[in-house]
Amino acid sequence: MDKSKTMYGPQATYKAVEKDSFIMVLFYQCILILLCLAGYYHALNGSFVFDDTVAIVKNADVSTRHTNWTALLRNDFWGTPLVSVDSHKSYRPLTTLLFHLEYGRLGLRAKHMKIINLALHCVNTMLVWWLLREFRFEFTNHTQVATMAAALFAIHPVHTEAVCGVVGRAELLFCLLYLIALLLTLQRSDLGSLTDVLIVILTAVGIFFKETAITIPLACFLLDYTREQIFRHPWRTQLRHVCSPRNFILAICNIALMIFRLWLQDFQSPRFKPMDNPIAFNEDPLTRILSQNYLYVINWWILLCPQWLSFDWALGCIELIENVWDLRLQAVLAMYSLIIVACINSKTNFAPVFGLALMVIPFLPASGIIQVGFVIAERVLYVPSIGFCFLVAQALSYIYISNSKPWFMSIFKWMVMLLYACLLLRTRERSTQWLSEDRLFTSALKVCPNNAKVHYNIARLATDRFDRDKALIHYHKAIKLYPQYESALMNLGNIYREMGELTVAEKYIAAALEVLPDFAAAWMNLGIVQSARKDYNNALKSYQNALKYRKNYAICHYNLGNLYLDMKKHSEAMRHWEEAVALNPRQPKAWANILTLLDNWVLYEDAIRLSSQALNHLPNETNIMFIRANVFGKLQRYVQAEELYKRVIEAEPLNVLFHTNLGVLYHRWDKLNAAIECYQNALKLSPENAITARENLSKLLRRKRKEKAGG
Repeated sequence: MDKSKTMYGPQATYKAVEKDSFIMVLFYQCILILLCLAGYYHALNGSFVFDDTVAIVKNADVSTRHTNWTALLRNDFWGTPLVSVDSHKSYRPLTTLLFHLEYGRLGLRAKHMKIINLALHCVNTMLVWWLLREFRFEFTNHTQVATMAAALFAIHPVHTEAVCGVVGRAELLFCLLYLIALLLTLQRSDLGSLTDVLIVILTAVGIFFKETAITIPLACFLLDYTREQIFRHPWRTQLRHVCSPRNFILAICNIALMIFRLWLQDFQSPRFKPMDNPIAFNEDPLTRILSQNYLYVINWWILLCPQWLSFDWALGCIELIENVWDLRLQAVLAMYSLIIVACINSKTNFAPVFGLALMVIPFLPASGIIQVGFVIAERVLYVPSIGFCFLVAQALSYIYISNSKPWFMSIFKWMVMLLYACLLLRTRERSTQWLSEDRLFTSALKVCPNNAKVHYNIARLATDRFDRDKALIHYHKAIKLYPQYESALMNLGNIYREMGELTVAEKYIAAALEVLPDFAAAWMNLGIVQSARKDYNNALKSYQNALKYRKNYAICHYNLGNLYLDMKKHSEAMRHWEEAVALNPRQPKAWANILTLLDNWVLYEDAIRLSSQALNHLPNETNIMFIRANVFGKLQRYVQAEELYKRVIEAEPLNVLFHTNLGVLYHRWDKLNAAIECYQNALKLSPENAITARENLSKLLRRKRKEKAGG
């Protein structure tokens, strides 16, 4: 084994790589792909979970058939206008475009999107192997290090969120471009200045997949610095290298890209809430500094021992460090001590510094330098983990090479295999938890039982599943842990409204508004409660406040229309329902109310025209088809009415009203036997609810008996 104490130069590296035969290269790559599949293949049948719902399922930029290029370029990753005060400023239009194209081709299914994520993870794993095998540090085997590091990258449990959460696509694509840029940097001797052009292009494209791509040029500089062994030179020489014209031009280009990216959002900062990141919002500078440094230790620990994983770390997971006597700071001191030791010994052994830099550089945007809306996000560790995997592989390789005793080498091999087996099993377990929101949220309780956001999400899911008792328990728990949780207060009020406890509902929604006075959704829900209590004047004020804080609030216009209907102001009601569908044409209840009012006003032709528009947006909405059929029947256009009635009955065969109205149509059409059959079908479905069907059937049977007697 060659134990040269210097790293290979470009030519020597190329010769070293040639020693690996094509068969061995293929073997390594097959093993890496199999490890990726072993960790995640069983989790491909999962559903959209957590952030997937907002960024994909409910994001009109993704889930509309026709591409609205203006909206794609104007909106953030979550579908909110980038310049809006409500935007998180996560601008990833190319990632959103990929989601949209997949939806257009394959439909809105989680499985195929997860398959693409897994394929990208396989490609990234192979690129990690190709990159790291280009380096040889002292007392280690470069192929051995690259293989162990890539294998660890393939099965590390912290990657589960990036691979199994569909929105993790942004991290996977950033990693792909990041690794391609690093591999291009290794070919600088062949490509020359073209390398720098390609790096700038990859960075420019990358920031529209994920903002952290802005770190690509810095990572490429690190690679050059390491490959050319600049660290061995005197400090002045190193400084001249750092300040070279090439690096200066790259820095200028990177700054220009950052300015352009900030210009797109009008240089506005995102408006996060204290609950999203309590550390960033703490008023004490010492607490912020100490707690932020402790977060770095937690991120290290998650990589080192990935048993403690949670989809959210916002509230109650990590207590703030408020003074220098907190014992947890010992871990911070230990971390910085190791970093200092690595830097001091960098000239004789640069591998630890290289690995640390690979970890730190892509992590910089999430490090607290700028305010972020999370405490810890596991998916942002996807790219930094490359450096961690390299460090672990370096350490294992060093231990293996440094000991020649056969018994030790045998035990060491088995221990390493056991380590990888444990990590693979943990990845399989964690990816299983990402199959559904129920499993994901429940797993978080074991890690962060006092996280109010976890309880909130469990309650929200229970509400969607009509499990009111469970929702009440977890909403109350969330509010107990964090009394200023405005969304939990509002949702709890909504549940009490549905239970008919309007006074209690109003109390909780008003409490949400005390926490956040410009909470438009809470103002609207307060208006709904007040309207239910017949307190129309206050309800009107609440709806107006909601529209004041959110200008184009379609659902609020719909509810305001309902209020005016209760107040017998039909023209005002119509105006707001029309405003609601103008803002969001996919509102079936607003369309139904408009059509019903037109029907009552005997404006049948208008009802036919608008119902046609409504069905363009909601082609399978039975209520709209039903009202349209009723109008056709009143216009004696029986064939068209019959066709629509049959369509709605096919869609909802147990709906008594649909069968009854089809019977009425046949009754008017003088198809008496068909009418009798429809009335009888309605009575079979629900005798107690089919009152009209019973009365009409009785009249029809009496009429038939009279006709028979007269005949």
